[in-house]
Amino acid sequence: MRSLTYVNHITDRSGWYFIIIVMLCLFFPATVLCEDCSDYESTSDDVPSKLIFDHKMHSAFFNSHESSYPWYIIRNEDGTFESVTGEKVSKRDKKPVEHTSNCVSTHQGQHVMEFCDATYDSGVLSLEIYGGMPAYSSSLRIIVKGVDFSCRFKGVYPAPVSNCRRKIIAKKLTFKDRKIKKGKRLFGRVSVEFEETSTYKGKTETVRHKIEGYIKPVVK
Repeated sequence: MRSLTYVNHITDRSGWYFIIIVMLCLFFPATVLCEDCSDYESTSDDVPSKLIFDHKMHSAFFNSHESSYPWYIIRNEDGTFESVTGEKVSKRDKKPVEHTSNCVSTHQGQHVMEFCDATYDSGVLSLEIYGGMPAYSSSLRIIVKGVDFSCRFKGVYPAPVSNCRRKIIAKKLTFKDRKIKKGKRLFGRVSVEFEETSTYKGKTETVRHKIEGYIKPVVK
């Protein structure tokens, strides 16, 4: 599937209508037809691996300050905003969102997943890595308990794919600091490989994918 230019960089009307057509023809039908593929429960993770700590870990991404508007928001040259969904643009929509992930995914074609959300509650850290909309719609979830962690993946397809099953075959998670608490920025590196088995037009095949890169979310 070809990558699309981010909608917040599109300023002309032709680009605006093109995005709407793509979303109607690809994304929404996929959501309806591929419900069993867009579910974390389709993933199995039996790979034994422990969280690693490396206080010397560094990436230029840790010091970067990139951000973008939500994928459905267009900022026109005159400073006004529009939404490709046709809904009213809120104050929140007008605020650029920080890129807290720089992970590259090979799922449905190589693309960058720019966002990572992190929540910490009762000693359990949950990471959600996603990005690439509207051309791509997938996310990786990592649940960390102590030094143990498990991974789950889900994705939506531009075709009626069914019977999706994912199996984690390799994973590595590294944090720069041991202390995790709400309000603190978390610096880390993620590397996850999985096999995905799915059926399309009666043909079942298994493909290997990888998600790898750095993250820097603020823990909530």
